[in-house]
Amino acid sequence: RQRSPRRHASGSRAPMDWLKSVHFYRKVPADLTEATLAGGTLSLLSAIAMAYLFFSNFAAFLQVETLTSVRLDESTDQKIQINFNVTLHMLPCRFASVDIADIMGTHLQNVSTNLIKTRISAAGVPIGKAAPKPRVVSHAVARTENAPKVSPELDEEDLHGAVTDHKLVLVNFYAPWCPWSRRLQPVWEEAFANVLNEPFAADVLMAKADCTGKGEVLCRNQHIHAFPTIRIYRHHQIHAHENYFGDRDSAVFTQFIEEALPKRLLGGMPEPEGASKAAPVSAASTEVHSLVGEGCQLTGSIEISRVPGSFRISAQSDSHSFNTRVMNVTHHVDKLLFAYTNERPAKTHKIISIEERSELYQVGFTMQQELSTLKHYLKVVPFHHHHLDGEVTQAYRYKANYNEYQPRKLEWYEGKADAHIDTEMVPNAVFHYDISPVKVVVQEESESFAAFVTKLCAVIGGIYTMVGLLDSVVYHSLQKRS
Repeated sequence: RQRSPRRHASGSRAPMDWLKSVHFYRKVPADLTEATLAGGTLSLLSAIAMAYLFFSNFAAFLQVETLTSVRLDESTDQKIQINFNVTLHMLPCRFASVDIADIMGTHLQNVSTNLIKTRISAAGVPIGKAAPKPRVVSHAVARTENAPKVSPELDEEDLHGAVTDHKLVLVNFYAPWCPWSRRLQPVWEEAFANVLNEPFAADVLMAKADCTGKGEVLCRNQHIHAFPTIRIYRHHQIHAHENYFGDRDSAVFTQFIEEALPKRLLGGMPEPEGASKAAPVSAASTEVHSLVGEGCQLTGSIEISRVPGSFRISAQSDSHSFNTRVMNVTHHVDKLLFAYTNERPAKTHKIISIEERSELYQVGFTMQQELSTLKHYLKVVPFHHHHLDGEVTQAYRYKANYNEYQPRKLEWYEGKADAHIDTEMVPNAVFHYDISPVKVVVQEESESFAAFVTKLCAVIGGIYTMVGLLDSVVYHSLQKRS
């Protein structure tokens, strides 16, 4: 009975003894160790180094690294979106047209969907909104085909005198080579003859100016870009005028004049002093214009096919011819972005800024030569950013080259009076784009916890071992000297 507890105790101690036998880090009694000043210094330095490496590795463990690579783009998207904000400083909104063309045969002219046109003064100040598409002008046929050209012909000096002497002056700025001007000429003369028979004839003048002859300087100073251009001068003010873009009909001209004049003048009675100069004018037929000219800000977004093509801004009109030698397509690109149709800009711009994805950002381009086309060549590259959680942010980046192109056949036109007849030579700003078949992929990566622990053990264990070896060398060196 007394031996059985001893057997039980020795049996329970056997596993404990085995565990002690596999102890890798056996301890030495404290009274058998010796502390030295050099050893304490090395231990303190090693502790500082361990702490520094621990925190630096922990900070690196918390950071997210990115790996950039180039891969073949396997996207099946058929559409891509262009977001733009472009200002043409010297092209009026009523003539500004946005056209899209690509190598698949798509050709869209005067795009108006998702497009806002804002009239801009010469100083860059917004004047007001413009219609996405110009009003369709009706052209009447004159009752007399060979109407005599009896309306006065004006030059710069004549215009000042006419505006001073009349309360309402309408001037037809034309060019003999322009078919629209030739079509308007008999209608204009017919309307002039009708006004002469009205009681308000002394207060109204319908005149014309030949922009290729006597009125060339006048047209240049008035910034006439298209023929025919009809302008209205009221109340003896030559610097404040309006553009007329209503129907070109003698009866409509007469009706417009009657609406523009005070009612007292319609009966031939003189206007009393101090009378109000306001007149009920149809706002749909006129547009206030500045003597120093105006421009147009084009803002919008367009969906295009995901193939090489061009995005073009030029002057177009179904009822005008253009004086291309005085046209200027100097422009400022505030923003031009290519985007996926389902892109969320607020989230995308947290990953990649507008400046990074758009080389044409808040930059201007000046037209240096007449009849030039300002060309931009854009290489568009898809950009994919893979987040740690598996989500992918998609965007487009591009690089741009710029060139001012002047047609070689311009020499043939030098000295020709009809140089502006060739509509293919209308100056324009064009953006040629090409979608790259490869994409840039940015992959977010973070260190795994197992790798962090392994690195930490290697660093701390290595320092501990190396300092231990150094301490032994120093200790034995000091012992030999003593």
